Amino acid sequence: MATSVSALLQYHRALTLSFSQQWQQRAAVRVAAQRLMGHDVEGWRASLQRSASVAGCTLERVEVSGPHQAHAALTRLRC
Repeated sequence: MATSVSALLQYHRALTLSFSQQWQQRAAVRVAAQRLMGHDVEGWRASLQRSASVAGCTLERVEVSGPHQAHAALTRLRC
């Protein structure tokens, strides 16, 4: 019985950690999308790079990092 309870507690802990990491990653992607729209989010570091592309379009790439080592990168072609 004790072994089963211990295994269940370890499984619960692994699920909780995985959920937390997924939530942080989703938050980072949302912040990156907001940065591409021109909005800064307090508490997050962001770098935005723009480069000219074909036919007058601009390639924009944003990388963000924030709390709990969350980070994301998004790229958009703006014409």
